[in-house]
Amino acid sequence: MDRTEQITQIKVLMARLDSGTTVDAGGFRLNPTSVYSDPDLAAQEWAAFFTSHPQVIGCSGDLPEPGSFLTLGDFGVPVLATRDSQARFRAFVNSCRHRGAIVEQRDRGSAQRFACPFHNWTYDTDGALVGVPKTEHFGDIDRDCHGLVELPAVEKYGLLFVHPQVDGTIDMDGLLGADLAAELASWRFDQFAYLGGDSYETACNWKLAMDTFG
Repeated sequence: MDRTEQITQIKVLMARLDSGTTVDAGGFRLNPTSVYSDPDLAAQEWAAFFTSHPQVIGCSGDLPEPGSFLTLGDFGVPVLATRDSQARFRAFVNSCRHRGAIVEQRDRGSAQRFACPFHNWTYDTDGALVGVPKTEHFGDIDRDCHGLVELPAVEKYGLLFVHPQVDGTIDMDGLLGADLAAELASWRFDQFAYLGGDSYETACNWKLAMDTFG
């Protein structure tokens, strides 16, 4: 964060501590319950904010070395993110090209190969199909055409961005703008290392989770 802005925000926080107030002091905010319960609105938000929009799935430190991987299924498409043999960040649909089974079941780890549990079709960190046991059962397979389906992925400012749609685009300049890009760069997320985490499954609207825990 810019030093001048840091000083401004610290002064605001100190003033609130001294006065015993918060940013919401002095007024009420009315929000209709339909914001959290309307299924049509939820579907619109799901399409606009999640399935049709680039997502941050972690920091560069979540994939610290070639062979590192992480998986997630938060956006309607199962994602397998890897650090390939050239240390590049890649993202794929975590689904075997044979019968669509989830290839990698673990949340994160390190591996040079990912084997489907159904018929053991095997892929490398580049997403390439490198192993097909009992090939006589499958006929003449063009392996170049049956690698994992790749998703748009960009690593910038120490953050990992993925678009959950194969035909999606990630325009970093348009997505962030100059001010937010400079702000993210100043935090040096590329120096962060993964230490651990918690996961909670809660049956609630996503905005209620943000309002409550954010």
